[in-house]
Amino acid sequence: MFVAQKMHYLNAGGGILVPAIGAAMSLPIVMFSLLGYDINPAFLLAPLIGIAFLMSFGRTGLAYIVAAVCGLASILAANKISADGALVKHIFSLVLIMFSPSFLFLGKYVSKSNDISKVFYWLSLFSSMFLIVVAARIFYLEQEVRIYIGPYGLAAMNAEFLGMPVFATFGVLSLAHLVCLQAMILCGSLIGGKATKPVLTLFAIALFCASFLIVGSDSRSAQILLMWIVGSIVVYAIRKANARRMCAVALLSILISFAINHARGMSSNRMVASIEAINSVPTESVPAPLEQPIAQEKLIEEKEHSIALEKLIQEKEHPITPEELMEEKWEKQADQFATGRVELAIAGAKEFMASPLIGNGFSGYGRYSNEGLSTALLANSSTHVYYLTLLWKGGLIFFVPFVVMILLNLKAAIIGTKATEHSAERFFAWTAVLMAFGPMAMAWDILIVPSAGALAFFLFGLLGGLKNRAASPVNPFALHST
Repeated sequence: MFVAQKMHYLNAGGGILVPAIGAAMSLPIVMFSLLGYDINPAFLLAPLIGIAFLMSFGRTGLAYIVAAVCGLASILAANKISADGALVKHIFSLVLIMFSPSFLFLGKYVSKSNDISKVFYWLSLFSSMFLIVVAARIFYLEQEVRIYIGPYGLAAMNAEFLGMPVFATFGVLSLAHLVCLQAMILCGSLIGGKATKPVLTLFAIALFCASFLIVGSDSRSAQILLMWIVGSIVVYAIRKANARRMCAVALLSILISFAINHARGMSSNRMVASIEAINSVPTESVPAPLEQPIAQEKLIEEKEHSIALEKLIQEKEHPITPEELMEEKWEKQADQFATGRVELAIAGAKEFMASPLIGNGFSGYGRYSNEGLSTALLANSSTHVYYLTLLWKGGLIFFVPFVVMILLNLKAAIIGTKATEHSAERFFAWTAVLMAFGPMAMAWDILIVPSAGALAFFLFGLLGGLKNRAASPVNPFALHST
């Protein structure tokens, strides 16, 4: 009872719970490493998540528990069939996959006593601090947003926060997608217009910095998501005439970021180059020198693909047909466009079909047989498609209750949205969630990453908690939407 009262006090209108959550989820710095895994401030919210889970327990929470138990059953069953000596590692993988979804319950609990405008305000405030500091450093040092590190020139985001390393910069996507979510939150607070003019100006500058980092990251999926953000602003401006001035400010902030990136010398674009490459006719000529460093693993993968193709031709009783040869070439081009994701997805789908009930027990590729697997597959532990990864790792016994959890919260979010007053923050919370669980989840396992994934599930929980907020008395300390 004492813990419940303490949480209620912290979560009340003037409590420190929401600002603390805003700081922990919007400042993705690396505090320290544990068992080789970087720990960011979001992990510090784990005790609060546990309390919030118990205090808001219901059918959604029950589905979460069932998914976790079934995930453990998948691990034990796969270990019984094909023990690989990494049981603890697979259990840790399950815990990591289930960590980000647990933020859904923190969002539901916070939503009950706090208006979504207040939550967005604190998320926007700390996101602004992070984005402006990261972008200002790049401007001051005259560096690029996307950099290449190591002997193989692997891509990473050039991000530091006041001299501290930033979480999940390697590979660009994880941090770039987090910035996309922060940009959407900033749009909600900026267009909502409930803060003071100086703070709104800060949000506009932060939105410019977020857009600058997204464009400069040269991440194709992140740039597509930026178009999703622009589209969301346009749709809101069409629906709400009184918000068009602030929508114009948001759009101007994004457009300026494109101009600044171009002025800084970013004339080429990976999206345009990739589309041109996939539309080109494959030739047998000697390739031109590469403009950017390529990982050795990718070169090995391409060599293995060529060997596999030659082997296919040799093993056929009849010569390979032109149609089959063209299909192979187009598959290879598509895989190059998706930087290896096509191969990962196809292999993951095949392995799931071979073990649909329990998956691979939260292992990697080749759990039951690694015959014929490429080096790229053996080096990966995900399909890069979130929902396929869940199926592939845990099978149907894990995937079904997990999806039930999502659908139950979705139903609560829809009911709560119909019963509560409209606001810009609520609209952009929805667009952020749809973006995260739609195109973002299809491009990368971002909902597993305990930064962007945690924030996405937290926003989803905020919307799910609207149902309880609509049924409870209005909090006099909450910020009311207009």
